[in-house]
Amino acid sequence: MRISTRPKLSYRTFKNGIILFPFLLIFISEILSISNKGTSSIIKVSAVIYMIIYAIFYRRYHNNFLFLLFLFIPFFTYGIVHSFSIEAALTEAIRYLFPITILLYSFSIRYHFKLLIKVFILFVIINDLYQILNYINWIRGIDQWFYLYRPDGSRSYNASSGIIRATGIVAFFGLFGFINLIAFFLARRFYQGKRKTLLLMFFTLFMFLSFSYKSIGSFFVLLFLEYRDKLKLLLVILFVFLIALISIPSTLTSMGENFSYRIKEYVTEGNSARAESYRVMFSDLSEFNLLGRGVGSFGGPSSVSFNSPVYEDVDFNWYVTTNLATTDTYYPHLFVEMGLIGGLLYLLVIFSQLLFFKWDIKKFKIVFIIYFSLFVDSLFSYSLNNIAFLAVSLIFIYPICYMDKNKTVSLSN
Repeated sequence: MRISTRPKLSYRTFKNGIILFPFLLIFISEILSISNKGTSSIIKVSAVIYMIIYAIFYRRYHNNFLFLLFLFIPFFTYGIVHSFSIEAALTEAIRYLFPITILLYSFSIRYHFKLLIKVFILFVIINDLYQILNYINWIRGIDQWFYLYRPDGSRSYNASSGIIRATGIVAFFGLFGFINLIAFFLARRFYQGKRKTLLLMFFTLFMFLSFSYKSIGSFFVLLFLEYRDKLKLLLVILFVFLIALISIPSTLTSMGENFSYRIKEYVTEGNSARAESYRVMFSDLSEFNLLGRGVGSFGGPSSVSFNSPVYEDVDFNWYVTTNLATTDTYYPHLFVEMGLIGGLLYLLVIFSQLLFFKWDIKKFKIVFIIYFSLFVDSLFSYSLNNIAFLAVSLIFIYPICYMDKNKTVSLSN
């Protein structure tokens, strides 16, 4: 007697849809953030609520993670109550929950690694292919949906070295570079399908086209750490550099100038809001501000929206970036608001998986790559509380922990 497998396939498809649904919400919200920030925020919060409810119904949690989370909660509560504005504190508190929610959800879907990585790699490929269309429209001079509005009502786009920065469908070059960076290392470790080398070259090319120097810098550092034959790697990099120098000398020169400018602006001279943020952070830490100035008081969007008095107290200089929604760097925001104790406990909650698992060395390496990429990006961005960045990085932590150590994937099955 022949038994139909269609109901099983339908149930599996339905179950996969339930698992992937919050990611759909997150990236819809990213697309809408250009034209409708209010709706975008509502959708983001909806995705967070969905993941929390899913995790609660799953009723299983990582004990060490929960222990550190319960240690952090009293300091977090104090930070909210201690803030200059309860409204600012509550709106910013939601963002503090983003990485915690992603990790809770990651644990609840920890046995679905293959589904996650296949969908993620396909998602990045779609973004890269869509970027080709973006280039065609840019060359034709067509006004595109992700272009930003200037105060005078005209549209503009982010460019570097005379080239529009690659954004794909995620609409932000920083996120686009980051997903290609993560996809490169995940595919390098786990993908065993056809044309693997071509796929890795594809991710590398589009990561560079984002002109996201944080992702590019992390890429080179991680490659150097990953490869055993360091000399061979350096020779390959030198060869590619020489080819680029011959074929696109003006672009390469412009990239070098941009990189030099960023070092000057953020490090050597410090004439930027980012550098100012670190000045405030180190000043607070040197004065042993153990409990912080309160949630929503510095660095984040709530502190700007609600005109936090901290900026005046510390004589903060925005330089030419008076229109920024944040100070565009994460750690000063965390340690100024939460203090030394609260800030360290928060990072321990996020790092708990890395610290308390008995790791297989191959799994540890890829999890280290994910954490390294995210935490380096957060040095000069707000990515550690950006749910889109978290949804393509921390979501893999527990599935990698619990996967078969020899598991590989192919996009064809």
